[in-house]
Amino acid sequence: MGFSGLSKFSLKVLLAAFLFTLALNASTRESFKVTTVPPEIRRDLNLSGFYQKCVVIRGFAIVGSPKVSDFALKEAAYLIDKMTIKYPEYLQKLAENKVRFSIMARDEFTTDIPEHSDMSPAIFWDKRARGLGATPARPAVSCGEENLLAIEGDPYKRENILIHEFAHALHAMAINDLDPTFQSRLEKCFKLAIEEKIWEGTYAASNPAEYFAEGVQSWYECNRANDREHGSIDTRKEVQKYDPRLANLIIEKFGEDSWKYIHLSERISKEKHLKGFNPEKEDPFVWPARLTDWHNKFQQGKVSLAPEGAEAVIPVKQGKGIKSEYSRRRCEFFFHNLSGHTVQMHWIDFNGKMSQPRTLRHKDHTRIQSFTGHCWRIKSLNENSSSKTKFYQLPDAKHAKLSLLKL
Repeated sequence: MGFSGLSKFSLKVLLAAFLFTLALNASTRESFKVTTVPPEIRRDLNLSGFYQKCVVIRGFAIVGSPKVSDFALKEAAYLIDKMTIKYPEYLQKLAENKVRFSIMARDEFTTDIPEHSDMSPAIFWDKRARGLGATPARPAVSCGEENLLAIEGDPYKRENILIHEFAHALHAMAINDLDPTFQSRLEKCFKLAIEEKIWEGTYAASNPAEYFAEGVQSWYECNRANDREHGSIDTRKEVQKYDPRLANLIIEKFGEDSWKYIHLSERISKEKHLKGFNPEKEDPFVWPARLTDWHNKFQQGKVSLAPEGAEAVIPVKQGKGIKSEYSRRRCEFFFHNLSGHTVQMHWIDFNGKMSQPRTLRHKDHTRIQSFTGHCWRIKSLNENSSSKTKFYQLPDAKHAKLSLLKL
């Protein structure tokens, strides 16, 4: 029967039903109901019993332990909804790839998350990260509830960590699957940005993945600016002005809508999902002394990420003829740059030529799969003086370490 056969009353009833359905869907999205973990979600994602709370948004699970605030789960759902509302295929692909969003309570830490529990040393990771992206091996993307809810003591109060880490998850576990050309195009943009020094000396210059996540974070205007990790680009207009290639990639994958992150403190009275939440009544986030003590020693070069028993590298005097010895014995090299300089490392090959360059800022660290007898050059990136250049050879050991305190 066509519309011509319907009475005005019937049309009104159909219209009312349609509008009610839209309103119900919007209401459900705005409130984001917190439940126990549905059995089918637990089974499909093979979730640990650690997770007892859940919000499901368009088939994608946001989970936490009983300690996690319901408001944190709802706020995570709200932000994820905003980032993906125009692209439902993203959440579908994440769900297909068994990705889940894991929220840490304010007294939980990285290795409390089951998918991250094997990361070592735990004492490093528990202080290093209040959020991680997802990988096939560890399909949990995470952040801390203190950042979601603007709780006192949040170490990243000027940023939104969910948007950064969720950008990583979308990139690695959804966008690359949906668009096989994306990674190569991103790498091309990154290479040009490095050559043009657009993000020089910042976290965004680390690799293509951080370049994208930092760009998305600045696009949604929830990034820091002008500190050790960041330059001046922290707004949408600045991304468009200084790195239009990256801006075009972000527009392609997230659209040109006007939504930007607004700090929770500025919208708490307006959001249905935050009704009843009062940050002033929340217990603060506090780093445990055991983590801060170890971290302070790490930044002083007194402890290392290298396993117990790792041997120190062997200093080599400057001069001609420095080259690596051929060896089949593997040696994992742990290097921590505490020199006060941005440095460039090169492997010196068997003919004495430099290769495999990598750049580390002050306080950066790296872990290199190398071999005993191999030689490495470390020099200041900004000074050409030979006094700011050092050479080292790896010892006959499974693990080698160097905390470089000065050049």
